[in-house]
Amino acid sequence: MQKINIKKITWISFVLLLLSACSKDNTGLDVQVSYQFIADKTWYLDYAQTTTGTTTNTRTYLGQPTYFINYLKNLSTTDSDGLIGVYSIKQTGNKLQIQVAAKTLSGNNSNYTYEIESLGARNMILSYVNNNVTTQLFFSTQK
Repeated sequence: MQKINIKKITWISFVLLLLSACSKDNTGLDVQVSYQFIADKTWYLDYAQTTTGTTTNTRTYLGQPTYFINYLKNLSTTDSDGLIGVYSIKQTGNKLQIQVAAKTLSGNNSNYTYEIESLGARNMILSYVNNNVTTQLFFSTQK
């Protein structure tokens, strides 16, 4: 009788050990991979979608001079509006965010946060909400 209980306890302990060994914390990994995807590229705004309630409007910038932003490996950023600053990527809950602290050409602070909806080697979708209007920004890069 005692051998059966020891076998059961050993088996249960082994299963619990396997289950706990298989769980990973990918938080830091997701952030580091995101830095690698966006760094040292010029991201061009292809189009923007604004959604208010159930109405979505799309504005395209393809084939036109457009907004662009550079995210550099040294964590600095510049854009076509003349903003110069620094950025960081943070994980809030299960969402990744790009947080920017910049200054305008006239020296005024401009701080903003985008949620990363999708990120790849050549495409990126960022979003933000302002006054119950959700804006999605669709970027691409040439690198």
